Amino acid sequence: MFDLSSLYFVLSILILPSELFCFFLIVSLTVNLEFGYAGIPNFGKVLFVASGGFVTGSLTYRLMVYVLSLKGDIFAYEASNIARIDSFLSARPLEALGLFAMMLLVAAATGVVFGYLASYPAIRLREDYLGMLLLAAGEFFNIFSVAYTPFLGGSLGSFAPDPVADLGSAVGQTDLVVLGVLIIFAVLVYIYSERVGRAPLGRTLRALRDNEVASEAVGKDIVALRRNTLLVGSALAGISGLLYLLVFPLMTPGTTAEATFNRVTDTFIPFVIVILGGAANNRGVLTGTFVYLLIYNAFSQASTFLAPSVSGTLGLIGLDNIKFMLIGILVISILLWRPQGLIPEKPTLTLKKSRLREIASSVVRKKEPKPSS
Repeated sequence: MFDLSSLYFVLSILILPSELFCFFLIVSLTVNLEFGYAGIPNFGKVLFVASGGFVTGSLTYRLMVYVLSLKGDIFAYEASNIARIDSFLSARPLEALGLFAMMLLVAAATGVVFGYLASYPAIRLREDYLGMLLLAAGEFFNIFSVAYTPFLGGSLGSFAPDPVADLGSAVGQTDLVVLGVLIIFAVLVYIYSERVGRAPLGRTLRALRDNEVASEAVGKDIVALRRNTLLVGSALAGISGLLYLLVFPLMTPGTTAEATFNRVTDTFIPFVIVILGGAANNRGVLTGTFVYLLIYNAFSQASTFLAPSVSGTLGLIGLDNIKFMLIGILVISILLWRPQGLIPEKPTLTLKKSRLREIASSVVRKKEPKPSS
């Protein structure tokens, strides 16, 4: 007889990896849009992901404190305030759904604002200087989030309201509802990226990436293309930051590995995924996300079992550091021996293959010499 408890156990194990897969897929698709298609090295991706999550979470928390007329310091009484907010939203699914829609708009708008500010140096600077500037901007935002205590309460951070989890608690399936929302957004972003890649805009972005001078010579507005690409990528990155808070609602600012958003998780790893799978190739990004998480989880499980036996041998290095060292070696190997990635970039077909064959056959028939009478 089939045991449902076994099925629930397997699902509970797969929920968190699936949620992380959706998150990394969305962020990596934005990197692919900016770097893979347009050639913009956005090494400050953490700036847009963190701003979307932190700004939206902080504003939403303050809004709910005002709506519920909660008294006292918002950080000192945070635990009780979040409990009352969750109780309020769990009993009112429509209000929770409306709040989540508002949070999505705020996250996207925050990403657009920061993307617009980042577009000015993107227009004027070359790739290497632009990458360094955006990297410094991401680090500055994380340092500001810690130093400016009224923003998130300092280094201890604060919790963000989670209307999706409250919707899930109303139906008794919190984790599944959160996972369902992440899957929906991952599918939508993937479909959008595919449409862009197959549209004339995708071919224009590739032309801009490959030869900026030639693109400008044929009348393409490279300034507008760079700006609009950053705006769209930053808006989607801001939404991804909000989606990450649905899984881990604690907003911990900082530049260390313990921070909610950091340059390793939200900048380096998405670039690893794009390089591993193949730039300017959404199927490659999908494959790269799966392969990276498979390798990462394998290392994590191995470190759990091997930690007692090898901790003394490794000394101060640590298994976690070895894990990232091996990932770095993997990236270097890909760049040396297969720079095109696991799935190489292919020409974009504007028409279906069957229609292209029909056009080719009609052209051949027209060129065939007519029989002499």
